Amino acid sequence: MALNNRKGIDRQLLVALGLACLLIFFAVYYVEHREVNDARTLAGKTLSASADVNSYRFDIHSNISMMGEYFTLIRGNGSVDYLNEKMAVRLGSVDDSMDMIIVDGKTYFKSADHSWESRELNRNIWESYDQLTNMNLLLANSTNLSMERTDAYFILTAFPDKNAFIREAENAGLQLKGNERLNEYSIRYIIQRNSYHIRSIESHMEFMMNVQGLITPVAINNRVDVYDYNIKVGIEAPVLEEG
Repeated sequence: MALNNRKGIDRQLLVALGLACLLIFFAVYYVEHREVNDARTLAGKTLSASADVNSYRFDIHSNISMMGEYFTLIRGNGSVDYLNEKMAVRLGSVDDSMDMIIVDGKTYFKSADHSWESRELNRNIWESYDQLTNMNLLLANSTNLSMERTDAYFILTAFPDKNAFIREAENAGLQLKGNERLNEYSIRYIIQRNSYHIRSIESHMEFMMNVQGLITPVAINNRVDVYDYNIKVGIEAPVLEEG
């Protein structure tokens, strides 16, 4: 009788342990996969997902409007390989184009129809063209966030810290002085719901700028589409012409 009781207790203990393991599993699963209900949580999951990215490709398009005119500033595309520290970028504007490749600690440049030139890698160059990291830095410094949902995506709108943005703008060559000032800046992230990967980044900037002696309202819109996450990218150094 005692032996039967012991077996009964053992079975009860095993059942209890099994239920406890299931509860722990479902609790962990819930924490990892529960529906995001606020913008700050969504931003955190997006930054976490980006931290695990090994490579990506992107397309970029920028335009500017001022004084009743609309112009395309830049069109281009690129690939970034974090694991092997490689990058390839091709950008074009109305009257010029630029190709850049980073491989093995060297940066290769080619402008329009000119030949390739090489120099040692400057980390500022990498940081300037790494679209995903730049936008993540602005997101991390955003204190004002809002979110929406669609069937396949989250839409996260961020208003970055103005000082952080001005620093990024100055690094990119934009200098505001005198009566020139930044009026508005926002970033709209389109985020895939099942992976929290950023699929598109749309930024909008409005500022007053001195154009031909007049303080004029200027708006710049920039869109970066990000895709092919963690898919192997083939980036090789170009062949330099012998001089």
